[in-house]
Amino acid sequence: MNYVISPLQAPTDQAVVKPKQDVSHFLAEIGFRELFLSRYVNYNDENWRSEILGMISTVRRGDVVIYQTPTYAVPEVEAAVVELVHNQQAKLVAFVHDVEYLRFPQWYDASNNLQFLKSFDALIVGTKAIAERLRQDGVDIPMIPSGPWAYQQPIAYRTPQFSHTLHYAGNLVDWKAGFLQNVDPTLHIKVYGSADGEPNLPVQPAASVELLGSYHQEELGLALNDGFGLIWDADRYDHFADYSKLCMSHKFSLYLSLGLPIVTYADSAIGQYVKDNGLGLVVDSLQALPAALAAVDEAQYAALVDRIKPFSDLIRHGRHNQLAALQAVLAVSHALPF
Repeated sequence: MNYVISPLQAPTDQAVVKPKQDVSHFLAEIGFRELFLSRYVNYNDENWRSEILGMISTVRRGDVVIYQTPTYAVPEVEAAVVELVHNQQAKLVAFVHDVEYLRFPQWYDASNNLQFLKSFDALIVGTKAIAERLRQDGVDIPMIPSGPWAYQQPIAYRTPQFSHTLHYAGNLVDWKAGFLQNVDPTLHIKVYGSADGEPNLPVQPAASVELLGSYHQEELGLALNDGFGLIWDADRYDHFADYSKLCMSHKFSLYLSLGLPIVTYADSAIGQYVKDNGLGLVVDSLQALPAALAAVDEAQYAALVDRIKPFSDLIRHGRHNQLAALQAVLAVSHALPF
């Protein structure tokens, strides 16, 4: 039997809960049994290990369990999941949504984070770039790049309409969205979200930026019906975040699920993916963006939308993540077909 563990957590407008829920949903479609663990399990509670044991009570020798991390439970709880699943003589795969020592080096100890990742039998990671960095840092277990995140999209596919509008959705904290204060006045950017739940942004956006606040998923799907989806994580000094050069962004799947062409940073894993597959525009700087965008006419836009449509279908059906999970099962079972 194959299992996938999902964290139980309150809803939020940030991409914390939904990616894990979507992964579980699509893995369940190919036979994985879903298990649940509250991220608020308190290791000071004398019964907390019993909660984990109850969750994995049906796991048997030779089973494969996929554990989605980080759960943001306390480290002792996450370590106990690894220990107790292995005690059941099952294989354990980490589906790594973010590598926290790379994402927040000021808050997470690299050695502890790496030790935790190496305690699994295999890892599923977002990009080849993340896998290469982890190998450089001493992770020597099998790693399978997952590609774009699966995305349950409640809004039916509609062909996007041509425009030069840019849509930017996500967490609007300074290190990710500080660049909005420096936007060229010829660009029109519609911005959706909050700064860690706060509606007031840490920077004053440029006049060409239209702040629209947080939208529910269905509202956002209806709003993103034209133009381009922007993936640009940079601070107020236009320094593109190092981690964002490596990782797989959840907003990438949001945009592609709706058929929007992408605009992103050329020197990033997503930029390379966009360039290799003809999914939009890649630029070296914000200063280069107005000219690149203005050069796209209606016919070119329609050609981009046509190329994106098959990717939209794959993401809406979770195929990238399903394939990565099956590859991980084969890897830990020593049954890879090549």
